[in-house]
Amino acid sequence: MRIMTTDEFKAFNLEILDEIDDFCRKNGINYSIAYGTLLGAVRHKGFIPWDDDIDIMMLRPDYERFRRLFKSDRFFFVDCHTIPDCYISFGRVCDNKRTKAISYIPWHGNSCETGLWVDVFPLDAVSDDKDEFSSLFFSLHNQHKLGTRCRKMHAELKDCFTLKSKLKLLFDRNTNPNIMKMDPVDFVRSRQEIIRLSSLQKSHSYSQISCTEYKSPEVLEAADLQSYSEYEFEGRKYMGWTNYDPILRTMYGNYMELPPKEKRKPLQNYIRFCWK
Repeated sequence: MRIMTTDEFKAFNLEILDEIDDFCRKNGINYSIAYGTLLGAVRHKGFIPWDDDIDIMMLRPDYERFRRLFKSDRFFFVDCHTIPDCYISFGRVCDNKRTKAISYIPWHGNSCETGLWVDVFPLDAVSDDKDEFSSLFFSLHNQHKLGTRCRKMHAELKDCFTLKSKLKLLFDRNTNPNIMKMDPVDFVRSRQEIIRLSSLQKSHSYSQISCTEYKSPEVLEAADLQSYSEYEFEGRKYMGWTNYDPILRTMYGNYMELPPKEKRKPLQNYIRFCWK
């Protein structure tokens, strides 16, 4: 296998996004490019120069429709509903024919093999009460940290791992037997139930709580998530929320200002994507 170059990675990611965009338009499913992808569209009209992945978001009803209906001859949708040993609570549209993903933090067990992907994050209703939401978020954040640690311990020792990574993994397994005994799937089931109960309430606030990796909770106003526009991205047109400014300010603050040079690096540097 040959590791994909950055340009190959970006081009293949766009192929996946093209497929998602075409399917959503034909089936009346709303989506928005999100996170660095939306920021890249607004600030650079394409990828942020040091970024290489693609994220999209959907309100929960659109996400559920997409999850149930998505069909493609080239790619497939994976989340905890479609494979029994999925370790994450959001979805991914993946390739498994031409590429392969290798990571020391696995996101599923041995039921399938996946390659390059586009992340699909659901947005859920959360409490309008800031203290109540903060309590929910940080409990999910702490659960995420423990779940990630458990996932690392369930990683397979691969030849591509450095000796240091292998020794660290073996050390963690031997010194944390209680965590090693846990099933990463249990964290997903618990999170899904918490999200289900949270989304039953009527609210004007929404948040991405399926992946709470970072400590900064993002609360978006329902009014900003109702209309969609086309955005130019690498010479193509994709859908995004029309009122992007308050959304990007919530996520990044002064989003038009470039970050310091030391922070200009991709976030998924723990994953390798290879051509088969």
